[in-house]
Amino acid sequence: VNCGCVAMSLTPSFAIFQWDVTVGPHLPHDIRLRAASTPAVLDAPSVFARASTVLSAAVVVSAACRSRKRQFGRGAQHPHRSRASLRVGRPDCQSRWIQGIGEIAGDYDAFLIDLWGVIHDGKVAFPWALDALAELKKAGKPVVFLSNSSRRTEVNIATLTKLGFSRDLYVDIVSSGEEAWRALAYHGTPDATALAKGLPAEVLGAQRVFVFGNGADDEEYLAGLAPRRVASIEEADMLLARGCATIPGEQAAMKKASWAEMEEVLRLAAGRKLPLLVANPDVVRPDGADSPMPGRLARRYVELGGPTPSIVGKPHAAIFDVALERLRASGVPAAARVCMIGDSAWQDVRGARACGLDVVLLCNGIHSAALGLQQAPSPPQRPASDRLQAFLGALPPDEAPTYVAGALAWDAASTSASARPAVIACGLACLDIAQQVGEYPQPDAKVRADSGGCLGGGNAANTACALARMGTRALLMSQVGDDPLGDAILEGLRSEGADVALVARPQGMNSAFTNIVVDRSSDTRTCIHSPMAKDLSGEDVEQLLAKSVEADSPSSSPLLTLGVKHVHLDCRHPAAAAALVKAALEVPDIRISIDVDRPRAGLDQLMPHCTAIFCNSTFPQTFTGKPSLVSALAAMLDRFPKAQFVVATQGSKGDLLVSRASSPFQLEEEGGSSGMLPVKCCRGTYEGYSTLFSDSWPLPADAKVVDSTGAGDVFIAGFIHAWLANRPLSLALATGAYIATQQLQRFGARLGRDVAAEELPCNIGA
Repeated sequence: VNCGCVAMSLTPSFAIFQWDVTVGPHLPHDIRLRAASTPAVLDAPSVFARASTVLSAAVVVSAACRSRKRQFGRGAQHPHRSRASLRVGRPDCQSRWIQGIGEIAGDYDAFLIDLWGVIHDGKVAFPWALDALAELKKAGKPVVFLSNSSRRTEVNIATLTKLGFSRDLYVDIVSSGEEAWRALAYHGTPDATALAKGLPAEVLGAQRVFVFGNGADDEEYLAGLAPRRVASIEEADMLLARGCATIPGEQAAMKKASWAEMEEVLRLAAGRKLPLLVANPDVVRPDGADSPMPGRLARRYVELGGPTPSIVGKPHAAIFDVALERLRASGVPAAARVCMIGDSAWQDVRGARACGLDVVLLCNGIHSAALGLQQAPSPPQRPASDRLQAFLGALPPDEAPTYVAGALAWDAASTSASARPAVIACGLACLDIAQQVGEYPQPDAKVRADSGGCLGGGNAANTACALARMGTRALLMSQVGDDPLGDAILEGLRSEGADVALVARPQGMNSAFTNIVVDRSSDTRTCIHSPMAKDLSGEDVEQLLAKSVEADSPSSSPLLTLGVKHVHLDCRHPAAAAALVKAALEVPDIRISIDVDRPRAGLDQLMPHCTAIFCNSTFPQTFTGKPSLVSALAAMLDRFPKAQFVVATQGSKGDLLVSRASSPFQLEEEGGSSGMLPVKCCRGTYEGYSTLFSDSWPLPADAKVVDSTGAGDVFIAGFIHAWLANRPLSLALATGAYIATQQLQRFGARLGRDVAAEELPCNIGA
């Protein structure tokens, strides 16, 4: 099959093909392949083939090539291998799949374990990892964490403690940031480190340091390096890369910086041939995103003519030697059997193999997309067999793991049992084609948009993505077509952290999309929606739920097995929503909420089962015929006895909640901690019902409303996130308002960024 300029013969098996890959030092946009004696050039985003017998292998090979280009490229942080054998689906791969670490724990005396993507994602701990570490402790297996984090040990320990990892679960943390700091701080003293012996004298002896910081703990990190001091690029005699967020500004104070600003610094430094010390070799983030990281800085520095950087961190042997020495210092014999556990073939597997260690590669980390999986904290899964075989076959021998597992779990049962409570958002997923204009055009007018883009959309999809951004496990139940638009929609959902295991892809159907015109003169928007040919059906829901759980699951309810605690409906796909509600009613204590903006088919079948109803400011009076908003909300509670409260969003006018006096949900925080918020929440009564009114969250002084699309969807996500954590409804309103305000400041319907737990109003007093 010829596809572009890549040829793949169609045979019953793809396991016989061997490719040689050259990641050339002067090829920024392509990867050269050679099959037999015929050369070809493959653009990294190309699709390899349409034939079903080679498709899954081709996708993985393409992802591996793109990843290898990002990770190794032209940087000096890895020994350059100009030609790497790449065998597709090689039948002799010896990597063994294990259900959990419990299968192999008895074969080893101690473990080295990565941090990010393995035991947490920076915001939440993975409960299965907590269980596995507790079991390793119980079995007497010491653990040292080995990470490319640019932070010092005490900072990483504080982070783990905050996330729930007690100090007795591990011996120590060895991080690239700590070891780089120790090499500099202890140079020329009796405490000089063995790792420092591999660093050049011009690095160790430098006194004026230009720092690429991480924007989190730069000042604390640099304080202990005196007499060294932070310097401007003009006077610096060394570069230190520990992040890509900040650089020195006036009077050496760290300030935020763009990639363009950092690249200009690199140009000046390359001209002066300044040495560069990299305290985090990663080129891509732990979540797999291709965004600036210190390893990328190092690669770019070499491209600009700078000298070869000095690297501290995985996969280099020196950092592994430090970790092994920490184990020995804790009483582990030198001849002990040690196993590495990580999620990166490039860093963890390559480094461990080079040191003669066995290694477990986890599927739910940085390679999850290539394996067709959701990244943790989504529940761990085993990849499809052909996808996993193709991925392992694409790895060169020095990146082939000893074992492969879904996650750092003790066993499969503990993985599913300890999964975080989940929310299923059922409804629309589409692509928004958004354009911003000065004012809405007149009929037959031709105008040029001020800005525009193709962005993820759909009410349920927006809510699911915002929930995921806040750390809630969010599954989307929807459908997209089997067209390129559907591919783009799913990729966008995955990048936002939403679990798409419950998204159907009917054959021969086009995906839904919406044209959105944003009028800046009136801060309004006009939406024109093109739906799919048919809605998701009840039968589709039954099939999706059945496929989402293992056949031997101990529970007869897929929702119970998935750990679902909340179901949210956006009124699209009414038959599917009804089937999901039916499944939810079979599981005790699952909350059901619905978002209604106007009368739609199926409302009378859905609303009687809802615990909570969300709506805009116009629907309640239209639906009930009542003269005021508060009376209309009360009438909705009269009509639907199972509903505990109704919330109406009013944009800049704030939000109104009407609740039953008998509701089991707490209205306000005891002790008045909500008084610390910049919004007022007023409690009252109306004809036997309790009421809460909350102001809209104020915009920052230097911010303005960019686009209101999706603000209601992310408000609901913020409310559900707080409600799921059993926070008072007043704080749930405030959290929804805060999240909506974050979305208003950007173009498009998605929240678009992760939200740290400490940002959220619902965590005040928690």
